Amino acid sequence: MRSRLYGVLFIWMCCLALGMGTMGDSSSIKTPEPDKNFTVTLVDQDDVSMELEKFSFAGQTYLIGKLGKADLSIDFEKIRSILFVMAENQATAIVSLKGQAQVELTVENDTPCFGTSSFGDVRIDVRNIKKVILHGRKQLVE
Repeated sequence: MRSRLYGVLFIWMCCLALGMGTMGDSSSIKTPEPDKNFTVTLVDQDDVSMELEKFSFAGQTYLIGKLGKADLSIDFEKIRSILFVMAENQATAIVSLKGQAQVELTVENDTPCFGTSSFGDVRIDVRNIKKVILHGRKQLVE
């Protein structure tokens, strides 16, 4: 009788332990706080457009990719717009710089981008982005 009670108590404690925590709850988005507040217009692959603040590429305020065999990062301050062309596991980012030059980088499709809109926080992978137009920096309000 006593071992049966311990068995029931053990199962009950296991059920309680499994109920604690989020178990991978992805219902809320944690937008990283970038060091600079860039405002952008983001257009996704379905041509849905949204205005975002605190935009970041994997939490950073620069675009990271490959130019040939070299790794390259371009600060958002230098970028006018980015057009993404999709391939299988990678995307080509056609970066229009403020000085009228263009650079083509290869970036990973699953790289997340973050931002804040008037209606909530946004997380979108590069594979789902068509275009990003950078409008510049906005002062962060503390």
